[in-house]
Amino acid sequence: MSLSAALEYLRIAKEAGVKKVFLIGGEPTLWSSLFDFNDALKSTGIKSVLVTNAQRFSDDRFWENYLEHPNAYIGASFKAFSQESLLANAKVATFASATKGLRRVFEYQPNSIASFVYSRPYVFHFLDMVKYAVDCGTFGVSINFCSPAVHKDFVDSRYMADVDVMVKEITTSYEEANAVTQGRLVFIMKHPLCVWPKTFIETLKSRGQIQTTCHLQHQTGGVFDTDGSLFLCNSLFDFPVGKYATDFDSGQSLVTFFGSKQVRDCFDLIRTYPSDKCVNCEVFSDCGGGCPLLWTAHSPESVIKGW
Repeated sequence: MSLSAALEYLRIAKEAGVKKVFLIGGEPTLWSSLFDFNDALKSTGIKSVLVTNAQRFSDDRFWENYLEHPNAYIGASFKAFSQESLLANAKVATFASATKGLRRVFEYQPNSIASFVYSRPYVFHFLDMVKYAVDCGTFGVSINFCSPAVHKDFVDSRYMADVDVMVKEITTSYEEANAVTQGRLVFIMKHPLCVWPKTFIETLKSRGQIQTTCHLQHQTGGVFDTDGSLFLCNSLFDFPVGKYATDFDSGQSLVTFFGSKQVRDCFDLIRTYPSDKCVNCEVFSDCGGGCPLLWTAHSPESVIKGW
């Protein structure tokens, strides 16, 4: 994204009353305009979160420069727990520098939380990932779950873990992971809550360790692409609902566009009940029937069990 475009979207966001922006990629520390954009952010009052694998923070010079142009918060996302797993999953042999970068983040932000996406490459390594994050110095661990990405007519679900395998591994390992993190563990659920044992969900709720639904289901945010396209979700990168200069060019016109019938119809489609079992479910307001993108890869009736 050009800096001029980024600053224009930032202006629109401020006018629209946006309180927080996330810088995502790809890997945003590779963006040549990152420091200039962060400097511009300071005058807006908007909080920023840099979502990064922290690899570049291992470079002393880059780290020193970053500290002069920081974001409000760094969201560190890690991809492996060993040199072998990083090579297998990311095809790079840079585990030592990734670890160095992560440790710098957690030392710089003592209360920060490491996150990873539980997906097919990490099946049977849930505990390994949690223990590695703690070893890097994280305050806590956030576990997200893989969902499909949709490109034109192709649904890419190859990294999604089998639901039954996922549930068995995590529920079996949960208490040890909870102990390792001293209770500082949070699950960002993507699947309907009823795929999990009810007692497990109740335990997570009682300990404040669960988040459900997202900005897509709450209609509380969007994603700007490099060319000004507006997505409702970054996994729907091939399906923009609008575009800068065509559908909006100011904060007010963006708000108006979000309230338009065109966008409301998109949200209504996304928020439909995926299964008859959801209609009278006591926790539907909590889980929303799971991530809507799941149903591009699975039949709801094969996954949604109901309690």
